[in-house]
Parts: sequence; C-alpha cells; structure tokens
Amino acid sequence: MEIVYVGDRNSKNRALLISNEEWKRLGKILTKKLDEVDAIDASKRLKEKRREISKKMVEGWDNTKLNKTKKLLEQKRKALSELEAQRQQRDKEMKHEAIETRNKIIEKAKKQKFEERDAVKAFNRALQNSEVFKERAIQINFNKSERKKRIDNDLMIAQKQNREAEQYIRDQINEKDKNKQIKKDSAKILLKELKDREKKRHEEELTLHKLGKEKLQEIAREIEEIRNKNIVDVQIAKEKLQKDIEDNRELISINNKMKQIEEDEEEMVTAIMAETKKILARKRIQKEIELTEVKQLALEEMRMRVAALPMKDKGWAESDVRSAIEKQEQRYQNGRLEKKEIAKKKIEHDQSGKKLWEEEISRRREQLFQDSGREMERRERERRLLVEYGELHKFTQIKNANEIRKNLDKQCNDKKLALMADRQADINRYKAFEQQWHEEDKEFLAYTENMIELKKQAGNPTVPLLKTVNNYLKTNNLKMDSNNKVIKKEPKGPIYTSRIIHQTN
Repeated sequence: MEIVYVGDRNSKNRALLISNEEWKRLGKILTKKLDEVDAIDASKRLKEKRREISKKMVEGWDNTKLNKTKKLLEQKRKALSELEAQRQQRDKEMKHEAIETRNKIIEKAKKQKFEERDAVKAFNRALQNSEVFKERAIQINFNKSERKKRIDNDLMIAQKQNREAEQYIRDQINEKDKNKQIKKDSAKILLKELKDREKKRHEEELTLHKLGKEKLQEIAREIEEIRNKNIVDVQIAKEKLQKDIEDNRELISINNKMKQIEEDEEEMVTAIMAETKKILARKRIQKEIELTEVKQLALEEMRMRVAALPMKDKGWAESDVRSAIEKQEQRYQNGRLEKKEIAKKKIEHDQSGKKLWEEEISRRREQLFQDSGREMERRERERRLLVEYGELHKFTQIKNANEIRKNLDKQCNDKKLALMADRQADINRYKAFEQQWHEEDKEFLAYTENMIELKKQAGNPTVPLLKTVNNYLKTNNLKMDSNNKVIKKEPKGPIYTSRIIHQTN
C-alpha cells in the first residue's frame, strides 16, 4: 500500500493505493463469512444432488430394505384407502338409512298428529260406523236368508210331523181297542182273585180277634198288679215324708230358740252401753257445773278488788287534784310558747320567700326579654327559610312536573308503538294461523273425499261420512264454492282475540 497526493500535499488530496492482490485479500477478508455460507450451500446442493441420483438409482431395486418398507407402506396405504372408501360408503348408506328412518318417523308423527285431530277422529268414528252399517247390512241379509231357510225347513218338518201324528192317532185308536179287551179279561180274573182274598182275610181277622182278646186280658192283669204295687210305694213314701217334716219342725224350733238367745244377748249389750253413756253424760254435766261455780267465784273476787279502788263519784284526794292542776298549767304555758315560736318562724319565712319571689320575678323578666329577642330572630330566620323553601319547592315541582310529563309522553308513545306492534303481530299470527287452518282444512277434506270414494267403491254406506263432513264445515264456518273449493264464510261481526285484530265492513 502507498499513500499518494493528488494535486497539493494536503490531507484532503491524500489517497491510498492498493495492489490487486492486496485488494483481493482484503475483499476475501470482508466476504469471508459469505464465502463460507456459499461453500456450505454448494456442498449441501452437491449432497442433495448426489442423494437424488442415488435415490433414483435405488428406487428400481427390489432387494433393499427401504423399498420393501415403502412397498409395505404403499400396500398399507392402499388398504387404508380402500377401508376409508368402504367406511365412507357405509357412512353414506347409514346416513341414507337414518334419513329414511327420520322421514318415516316424521311421516308417522305427521300421520299421528293428523289422526289426533278432533275432526279426523270424528271422521274415523264415522268410518267405523260405516263399516258397522255395512256389516249390519250383510248381517241382515244373511239373517233374512237364514230365516227363509229355517222357515222352509220348519215347513217340511211340520208336514212330516203332521203325517206322523195322523199315523200315531190311528195306532193309538187300535191300541186302545186292544187295551179295552185286555182290561175286560183281566178284570174278570182280578174279581175272582179278590173274592178269594176276601174270604182268606175274614178268616184271618177272626183268628186275630181271638188272640187279641187273650192278650188284652193278660195286659189288664199286669196293669192291676202294677197299680197295687204303686199304691204300696206311695204309702211308704208318704210315711217317710211325714217323718222328714217332723224332723224339720224340730230343727226349726231349735233354730228359733238359738236366734231368741242371740237377740236377748244383743239387747243386753245395748242396754249396758246405754247405761254407760248415761253415766258418762251425768259426770260431764256435773263437771261443767263445777267449772261454772269456779268462774263465779273468780268474778266475785275481781269485783271486790275493783270496789276497793278510789272512784270519781267518791272524790279525789287533794294532793292528786293539785298535782293535776299544775300539770295542766304547765302544758298550757308550753303550748303558748310553741305557738309564738311557730308564728315568728312563719313571719321570717314569709319575708324571705317574698324577697326571693321578687328576685325570681326580676330574673324571669330579664330572661323573658332575652328569650323574646331570640324568638323574634328565630322567627325571622324561619320566615326567610320558609320563603326560600317555598320558592325552591315550587321550582322543583315545576321541574319534576315537566320531567314527569316528558316521561309520560315518552311512555305513551312507547305504549302506542308497542300496541301497534302487538296488533300487527296478532294480525300476522292470525293470518299464519288462518293459513295453517286453511291448509289443514284442505288436507282433511281431501282425505275425506278420497275415503268417501273408496267406501263408495267398496259398497259401504256414506251417509255418516257426509254427515261428519257437513258438521265439520258448519263447525269451522266453511263452505264449498261452485268449483268444490273450500272457502271461509264471511263473519257477520268483528273477530276478537285478546285485542281487536280484524273487523269487517
């Protein structure tokens, strides 16, 4: 490196000369990191290129572990893709089945809902009635045919029975004639036998009469013996009874004597008790008399003692009278002194009280004057406060009234808007309900029309079905126009719900 000057030798004109090799060396120093990065990238690219070449070469080989693994993975991936395809197909089928099931459930629910309607139930009942009428008509026809067959059969049987009855009557007449002849012959034989039997019976009765008479005589003898024996037994029993009666009488007399003795003893005891009671009462009375005598003696002694004391009517002693007068005088003087002292104390007390009262009056006057001044000031303050309060209250009332009026106006407007919205919602809801009802009516009438046609083709009576349809139309205020379309009758007045939602002109 060399330093040269361009022009004057000035620091501003100074320059540095560098050789080409030095410049390259310095450039390498500056770009060393970039060169290293480029070298690393180049080596990576070379390695990648070699790896790609080796991969391409190895991909065609079947004996490498990697290719075997790849092949297995490819087969596995293919199997998984097939399984996934099968699963998706199965999912589609399951989804389709679920949709079909859902549609069936929906159809079933719709059908159930349709069948649960009162009109459909009424029409189904009419269908059942139609079936019943059809079966009844078939039954009536069958009964008529059966009745005709039965009548013909009964007629044939009656004719046969008449022929048999005539033959039976003829046979009975012949049989009666034969029986009459047989009875005549048997009556002759029976009469002869009866005569023989009568003779035998008469002979037997005679023999029995004789035997009975002998038996009766024996029975009479036995009865007489029994009667005599009974008489003897009765006499013996009578004697025993008399003896028993005498024994009983003796026992009764003994018992009576014992009872009499017991009664005498009881009377004796009661007499003794009464006597003792009398003695005790006599002693008690005697004791009371003695007590009264003792009391009388004590009273007499007390009277004598009282009589010995000096009495007023007999006169007092002189010393006693003098002492009594002195005591009375002393009491009188003491009373006068006490009264004077009390009067003096009362006067002093009145004077001190008067003085205190005057001081209290002056103090109260001053206090009253001060209180009146303070009261006037307080009233003035109250008056000013009341005036200010009245003005402020009036202002606040006006302000509150304005605010309340604004709020009420706002609430009124909100209510009007809400009312209009509710009315519109009711109208829309009513229209939706009316549309739904109209569709349901169409569906029901189409169903009834199809069923009536089917029942006509089947030969069932359609009167109950038509009656049910007419009742449905009448109940729901419907009618059929000239084109057999269902239309609603015009109402004669306003239609109401919770609010008036429609009114016809």
